[in-house]
Amino acid sequence: MELKQNLLGNYKENKTIETQNEVKNLLINRDNEIFELYQQGQILQGYKVVSKLPKTIKTEYGNIPIKRRRYVKYDEKNKKYINRYPLDEELGLKKYERIEKNLKDKYISFMGDGKRYKDIMHTTENANISEKIISNIFKKADLEKVDYISNKNNNKIKIPNNVLYIQIDGAFVPMRENKKRIEKKIFFFNYAYWYWWRKINWNKKSN
Repeated sequence: MELKQNLLGNYKENKTIETQNEVKNLLINRDNEIFELYQQGQILQGYKVVSKLPKTIKTEYGNIPIKRRRYVKYDEKNKKYINRYPLDEELGLKKYERIEKNLKDKYISFMGDGKRYKDIMHTTENANISEKIISNIFKKADLEKVDYISNKNNNKIKIPNNVLYIQIDGAFVPMRENKKRIEKKIFFFNYAYWYWWRKINWNKKSN
């Protein structure tokens, strides 16, 4: 018998697979629970179960492939069929979405922290998420519904006399365009809230 060459690495891989299976079983069991409630007439009245369709859901623990039930009802008023996937709804998934709500919210919580997409991506190494996906999540984020830019508790900052201090600076940067040397102006501006000589919040942007 040979000694193991990568004990902790193998443990981590096995633990990841074990967790993914647990999450998969959790989702399957929940889909079955929803179906039982439907059969008892407690939910989804007027709908019929027509099929089980596959979907791969992206979670913090990795990609979870499952089959979940599709419920259909005919809308007499609008003369069309309504499709519902209750399990998707409980996971916060809209039509064609695959990224589970908790994972999406975790990425959104990094908005305004100054972290690179690569750094954010590494906080969920098992999630199989690319930098492009994180970028798209940020672009689609509803800033009215998320804690944005260091305002984690939705606390309002009182500014005496409504004074906002802004510092602006600029510089010419030599560049080349079509093999010709050109100079472009880059502006930097900082803005800060001050309260009794103590800095409360600081942000930096550039154009």
